[in-house]
Amino acid sequence: MLRRLLCTWLFLLLALLTSPALAAGGEQFANDAALLRSIHHGLAQPVGAGQLRQWQQEVQGIVQDAAVCTKTQEASLANLDKSLAIVGPPVADEPSSLTELRQQLSAEKIAVGGKLAACKVLYVGGSTVLGDIRDKQTQLHTRKLLQRGPNLWQQIAQLSRLHKTAWDQERNFWVRPDGTAIFSNPEFQGAMAIGIALFIIAAIFRRHSQFALRELYPLAALLAWALASYLLSVFYPITILITTTGAAFYLSDWLSRSMLRHLNTIPARAQREAVLLRVFWRPLRFVITFMTLVLVYQYLDPQGSDLINHHTALVTLIHTAILSSVLWVLWRARRFTFLKDTRWLQLVLFGTALVLILLNFFGFMALADYLTNGFVLSLVAILVARVIAWFIDDIWGNEEDGEGDLPRLLRQHLGLSQEGSSWLSWLRLFSHTVLWSLVLILILLAWGLSRSGFAIFWQYFIHGFDIGTFHIQPFRWLIAIFLLFFLFNVNQWLQKRLSGARGIFRHFDVGSRHSILAIFRYVGFIVAILLSLSTAGVALHNLAIIAGALSVGIGFGLQNIVNNFVSGIILLLERPIRVGDWVKVGTTEGYVQRLSIRSTLILTFDRTEVFVPNSELISGQVTNWTYSNNILRLMIPLRVHHDSDIDEVREILEQVGKQHPEVLQDDPRGIPPTALLLDVTENALVFYLRVYIADCNNSFMIQTELRARAVEALHRHGIRLAHQQQDIHFAERAPALDGPASS
Repeated sequence: MLRRLLCTWLFLLLALLTSPALAAGGEQFANDAALLRSIHHGLAQPVGAGQLRQWQQEVQGIVQDAAVCTKTQEASLANLDKSLAIVGPPVADEPSSLTELRQQLSAEKIAVGGKLAACKVLYVGGSTVLGDIRDKQTQLHTRKLLQRGPNLWQQIAQLSRLHKTAWDQERNFWVRPDGTAIFSNPEFQGAMAIGIALFIIAAIFRRHSQFALRELYPLAALLAWALASYLLSVFYPITILITTTGAAFYLSDWLSRSMLRHLNTIPARAQREAVLLRVFWRPLRFVITFMTLVLVYQYLDPQGSDLINHHTALVTLIHTAILSSVLWVLWRARRFTFLKDTRWLQLVLFGTALVLILLNFFGFMALADYLTNGFVLSLVAILVARVIAWFIDDIWGNEEDGEGDLPRLLRQHLGLSQEGSSWLSWLRLFSHTVLWSLVLILILLAWGLSRSGFAIFWQYFIHGFDIGTFHIQPFRWLIAIFLLFFLFNVNQWLQKRLSGARGIFRHFDVGSRHSILAIFRYVGFIVAILLSLSTAGVALHNLAIIAGALSVGIGFGLQNIVNNFVSGIILLLERPIRVGDWVKVGTTEGYVQRLSIRSTLILTFDRTEVFVPNSELISGQVTNWTYSNNILRLMIPLRVHHDSDIDEVREILEQVGKQHPEVLQDDPRGIPPTALLLDVTENALVFYLRVYIADCNNSFMIQTELRARAVEALHRHGIRLAHQQQDIHFAERAPALDGPASS
C-alpha cells in the first residue's frame, strides 16, 4: 500500500515537472510519463507473462534514457553555473549586453533545472515500476511452479485418450511427408543402403584398427548417408534426426575414450581421474545423446514439441530417463574409496534426483521441469568442466610431476629458458578462468537467467556501476590486471635479455651495468603500474592527493615503516643479497630465506629464524659470503715440535691440500694450496695450511677432513705435534733450627 502511494505521488510530481519541459520542446518526457502511468495502472489488473516481459523492456529503456538525461543535464547545469560565476552579480552602470547575457543564462538554468528534475523523477518512477513488474513476474512464476497437475495415473490415462489424429499427424510428418511412405521410396532406400553398408564396413575397420580416430569411423558412415540423401533429394526430417543423434553419440564416445587413453598414459598423476571418467562417461554419453534427440526433435517438429509439452506423461518420461542416468552415476560412484569424503554430497544429489522424479509422479510438472533442467544441466556442466580441467592440468603439468607437454613445446619453439617462461603459468590460470566462467554462465542460464537479465549483467560488467562517487568498470579492471601481469613479465624478460647482451654494455664495468639494469627495472615497474591504473580508469591526478596523505602519515610516525619499505625496494632492485646467500649482519649470521618489502628472514646455523629490518641491511655493514661466488679461503693452523724439518712439514701439508677433491688447485689469483710458517712460539712451530674451496657452505666439513688428513700424514712421517708446556720450579726449604721440634 505504501509503495503504491509513493508511485502515485511520483507520477503527480512528474506531471508538474514535465510542464516546463514541454514548453522547451521535451515532448518525450510526457510520453514516457504517460507510458509509466498506464503500466502502473495495468499492473493492478490480471496480466500475463508475455505482457510483463514487454512492459519490462519498455521500462528498462525509459530508465536508461532517464539516467543518460540526468548526467547530461547535470553537466549542462555545471557549465551554466560556471558561466554565471564568470559574469558575476549585477552592478550599477553595467552594459546592457552583460545584463541580457546574465538573464539569458538564468533562464537557461531554470529550464535545465526543470529538465533535470523531470529526468530524476522519471528515473525514480521507472525504477519503482520496474520493481513492481519484477514482483509481479515473481508472483506469476511462483504460482505457476506450485500449481499441481495430474498425477502419474492421470497422465497415463490422459495419454491413452489422445486423439488418433495427433498420432496420424506425427506419423505423416516423419514417415509419410508426401502422402506415401518414405521407406518405399527407391531414392531413400538407396541412400539408406549406402549408409548401412558404410556403417558395417566402418564397424569392421573400427574393431581391427589401431588408429586413434577409429571411434569416428561410424560417424563417416552417417555423414555419407546424409550426403547421399541430400544429393538424391530425400533429405527428410527423420534422416536429420538419426544422423545428428548418432553424431552426438559417436562424438561423445570418441571424446571420452580419447581422454581415457590420455589419462592411462600417466597413471601416477591421473589414476583417480581415469577411474572417475570410466564411471561418468557412459551416463554422460546417454544424457548428451538423449538431450540431442529431444532438442532436434523439438526443432524439426514444432507440432510434436507442442504435443509433448501438453501431455505431461511424455514430459514425465523424459525427466525420468534423464534423472535415472544421474542415479546410475551416483550408484556406480559409491564403490570408490577416494570418494568417501563426499558421501554426504552423493546422498544429497541422490535424494534430489529421487525427489524430482516423485514431483513428476505427483503432478508438480512446472516445478519438476524447472528444477530438473537446472539440476541436470548444472551437474553435466560441472562434470564436463571438471574433466576438461583435468585435461588442462595434464597438458600443463604440476609441481609434483613437472611441466607438461604444452609448456615444453612452447618453450622449445619460442626459444625460452626455464626462468624466462614463468609467464606460461598465467596461460594455465587464464584457461581455467575462461572454463569456469563459461560454466557459471551456463548454470545461470539453466536456472532461468533471461536474456534481459544477462544483458543487464553484461551492461554492468562492461559499462560499470557507481558506488558513491566512484565509478567502477569490472571489465576495465580485469583488462588492467592482465596488462599489469603481462608488463611485469615483459619487464622481467627484457631484464634477462639485457643482462645477457654483453655487447651493449661492453664500455661499462660490472657495477655500472647492474645500476643501469636496476634503474631500467624500476622504471619498468612504475610504467606498468601507471598504465594499468590508467586502463582501469583511475585518474592519475588523484595520486597527488594520496601522496600528500602519505607524507602527513610519514611525518606523524611512519618513518621507520617507510624506511624499511624503501629499503626493501632497493634490495629487490639492486639485489645486494639474494635468497640462499650466506650473510652476516651484526651478530646474526646465516642463510637468507625470504626477501620481503619490510624485512628479510635469515635462518641461522642454530636453526633459529631472525627477521632483520631492511633498513639495517641498507644502512649497516653486511657481509655476503656468496654475493659474486662461493669461493672461500681457509687458514688451518697446525703446531709441530721445534726439532721438526720445516721443509718436510711444508711439503706434507701442501700435498694434503692438493689431494683433497674440494680444494681449488688454482684460486682466482693463481695461488695453489700453500703451507706457511707464520709464527714461532716457545713450544711449537705454527704452520698454516692456506687453501681455497669452491663452495663456502662446506667449509666446516672440509676443515675437518683437512685437519684429519694433515695429522695422519704428520704422524706417518714421524713428525710430532707440539703441546702446550709449562715448567714448574719448587723453592728449597731453609735448614731446621730445633731438630726434633722443627721436624
